[in-house]
Order: sequence, then structure tokens, then C-alpha cells
Amino acid sequence: MGFQVYSQPIFAAMERVLTERYPQNKLISKFYGFKLPSSRGVTVTLSPMRLCLRTTYVVIITGVSILFPYFNEVLGVLGAVGFWPLAVYFPVEMCILQKKIPVWTRQWILLRAFSFVCLLVSVLALVGSIYGLVAAKLR
Repeated sequence: MGFQVYSQPIFAAMERVLTERYPQNKLISKFYGFKLPSSRGVTVTLSPMRLCLRTTYVVIITGVSILFPYFNEVLGVLGAVGFWPLAVYFPVEMCILQKKIPVWTRQWILLRAFSFVCLLVSVLALVGSIYGLVAAKLR
């Protein structure tokens, strides 16, 4: 699950670059709709570029993970580094700014405390991931 979540920005960047570079290519820009036979009128849209690009990416990353024996520990480090700012800090700051929550109110303090606790959890996860990486490297 985490692999899919953290790969979405990579997919989006690759797809954006390809659609900007080759806007007339039908393999890249065209979407095809399919009606599922057993469902009641449900249409699924499919892009050949997305199917090929994402499949190739997953195959390459899977190959790297097989060749790189402590790949999971590296992903743990990257996940620990990226979790707090992307999943907690920026959304909390946007909530505070959009709702114009006054400073030192109960809601502001709770949001800041939540963000701080998640920061501590991320730091502990980072320490644990680095420990796992070092322990895997020393084996």
C-alpha cells in the first residue's frame, strides 16, 4: 500500500512529461472506455500509456528490490522522512490557514499537538529504519 501511495508523484511526473513532449501520440493521450459485461453499465477508462508505464515501473522496482537485499529498509527510511511533512504538517497548516483558526485557541493547540506527536512518531520510525538498514548492511 505504501509503495502505491509514494509512487503516485513519480507516475504523475512521468505522465506529465510524456503528454507535454508527445501531445499528438494516440498511445499517450488517448483513453479507451470499456463496459464491464457483468456490471450494470459500469464503464472503465484505460490509458495504454498508463498501463505500460506503470507496469514497467513496477517491474523495474521489483527487479531492483530483488537485487538490492535491504531495499525494504531503504523504503522505510524514505517513508519515515516523507510521512510527516506530506501527510501531516502540510495538511494541518492548510487547515489552520483555510479555516483561519486563531492562534492559541483550543483547536489550534490540538492541531499543533497532533502534528508534533506525528513528528515524534516519524522521527522514531526514521531511527528504527536507519537501525534496520545498518543491521541489514552488517549481516
